[in-house]
Amino acid sequence: MEKFTRILNTLRSLFLQVTEAGFALIGFIVLVYLLLGEDSGPYVISVMTNVILVVNAVTPPALVGIAIVLALVYLIKRRP
Repeated sequence: MEKFTRILNTLRSLFLQVTEAGFALIGFIVLVYLLLGEDSGPYVISVMTNVILVVNAVTPPALVGIAIVLALVYLIKRRP
């Protein structure tokens, strides 16, 4: 059982690192778009278009739902 737990912890750590790298890449692409504008290239513009679509799709009720889920996760993890 300890080996299985170690494997799960390793996978979780790997997923977190990949997620952090993805967010850093998106942040870098947004920075390139802010610096170069429309001349930044088709890939950067397509990523920015997708980011704008996601931001526009998030409605206030969805934000409330996300906040509730995050609060529940926080309370569950804080519990001894």
